[in-house]
Order: sequence, then structure tokens, then C-alpha cells
Amino acid sequence: MNYVEVSLEFCFKGVCYSPTAVIDLDSCMHHQDLLPYIYSHLASENGIGIYSYEFDVMVMEEITFSSPSGLVAEYVSDGHLDIDGFKQAWLEENCIRILQPIASRHLGIENLNNHPDLKAALIAAYHAK
Repeated sequence: MNYVEVSLEFCFKGVCYSPTAVIDLDSCMHHQDLLPYIYSHLASENGIGIYSYEFDVMVMEEITFSSPSGLVAEYVSDGHLDIDGFKQAWLEENCIRILQPIASRHLGIENLNNHPDLKAALIAAYHAK
């Protein structure tokens, strides 16, 4: 499971807001644009309507990422998330999660990482669908 805490600060009409939320990145990887989804989730977790002026001001602020767990921990540094790097690694990990049982069942291979050429061929076949 890939979790990360997100937060930011902004002020609107003299009121300062500090919304925070813990995001399950595995559940949001199905969204095409991850960052807008994270902003929407952060808003809803903190009672900010996505059609409000507060939301419009909020999305102009940069999100700080912290307390990562899982694969995402490799892609969070100094409060920033390498979204593209994480997405690529997550997709590969998800692909291997699908292919590993097939390699075990049909080829008797328990760890595709020990067979890089076969792993590459299976990934290519998976993506050729």
C-alpha cells in the first residue's frame, strides 16, 4: 500500500487554512491526472467544496508531501513527489504483480527479477495487448 500525507497552507478573505489528508495513492492511480485528484481529495477531506472560491485559491498553492509509506517513499524528497517516476514504478510493479503468478504457474519461475530477459519479454507481451 502506498500512502502519503499531503498538506498546504493558503489564506482566503483573511482566514488561513491548513488542510491535510492522508492519500491512498493506489486508489488514485486510475485517474489520468493524479495531481488534480489529490487537490480534490484534500479539499473534500477538509470541508472545502471543489466549486468554491476557497478551492480556486487552494489549487494555486503547492502541495507538501510527507510521511510516505510503500513504494512512494522512494519518490518523495524534501516535500516533493516525483509523480511521473512514481507512476512509472507503480505501473511496473502492478504489471509484475500480474505476471509473476503466471511465470510461477507455467514456467516454475518464482522470481522474475532473476530472469531479466524473460521479465522484459513478458512485460512487452503484456503491454502489446
